[in-house]
Amino acid sequence: MRHVIVAATMIVAALIITFGTASVLQGVATAHVNSPNEPFVIEASRPSVKPMGTKERMTSQARERIRSEVNISGL
Repeated sequence: MRHVIVAATMIVAALIITFGTASVLQGVATAHVNSPNEPFVIEASRPSVKPMGTKERMTSQARERIRSEVNISGL
């Protein structure tokens, strides 16, 4: 029974030390920050989508290749 109490006490002490240290370090880190809360700047970018008016024309070679791939996968 004594071992269980000692083990529980050691676990509780380790958790207190761990989270206490983390809290202190977080407080120190946030106290010395001179930048805004959002350090990452996300800039708008243009999508790499083609304009609506353009269509790609499929060549007969591309059609044959697609047909052969579909026929092979359909077997």
